[in-house]
Amino acid sequence: MKKTFRVLIVLIWLFSISINASEHFSDHEQFCLQQPEKECLTYINEVIEQSALHSTQWYKAKSYLFDYYYDKNDYASLKLVVEPFADRNDLPKVFKVQTYFYYAKMLRYYNDNERAKVYATKAFNDIQQMYESFSDPMRILELANLQYVFGNKETAFQMLLKTERKFGKSKDPIFNFELHSNKANAYHALGDLENARKSRKQALDWIYPTQHQNKIIVAQGNLARTYQLLSEYKQANKYYVAALGNMVTPSDDIIKATYKLRLAQVNWQAADNEQAIKWLAAVDHAYLRPHHLTLYNQLKANLQQH
Repeated sequence: MKKTFRVLIVLIWLFSISINASEHFSDHEQFCLQQPEKECLTYINEVIEQSALHSTQWYKAKSYLFDYYYDKNDYASLKLVVEPFADRNDLPKVFKVQTYFYYAKMLRYYNDNERAKVYATKAFNDIQQMYESFSDPMRILELANLQYVFGNKETAFQMLLKTERKFGKSKDPIFNFELHSNKANAYHALGDLENARKSRKQALDWIYPTQHQNKIIVAQGNLARTYQLLSEYKQANKYYVAALGNMVTPSDDIIKATYKLRLAQVNWQAADNEQAIKWLAAVDHAYLRPHHLTLYNQLKANLQQH
């Protein structure tokens, strides 16, 4: 196992992957379940404000804030909160690793490739040390996730298979959701969409009975996208619609716009132009990423011809 983790990161850049990657350090949903009557972002900010500056609780709440914005695909807000910590050396060890992780993913979103590689490597090396110290299976998943996003896909896949062999009997829904989500990402990247579909369904089955709404939304959306790529449009439509039903406004507006756009695309691909037009009209394109905005304009042009 040690030898596996010492493998040199071959930093192959992955621009084409649209499936959400997972995170494991600071699960904001688990934290926010302590106060379910409050909106999650409000609760996190309250804890930050009420905690002593630079206390353990303050750093924990800050890390939940990173996770919240990352999960919501709000990279502009993530940049504002994580960037001030990126190059500080006086931070607690775990918080510093979290900063590297989220900063690398934020830089990748903004196509600042070389700097993202630097921080991803820092995160990978520190997480490796944490695993060797504590043998936490979630740290292995994080190593595999970093390898998948910033490194070698096959190495990431083999790490996931070893993790499954060692900890596969776990009944922890979060661990199993993360394991199967990451396996699905690896299968997807390796071109095996059928096994990706199976892993995405397993991820959804594990997380669905929990109260982790954001993870349920991600699992449903990722399964829908895989069905779409397999040209199984009825199933894709079903899971995108289900995901939309679990969203709240305004915190899910970015993801909501993306899933509505995918529903327009799915219905267009299924030759149901009436439904495609309906879903496209429901998209708030102000929330779309640049590549999704390109798709939006392409669909709009195609549907105007009918």
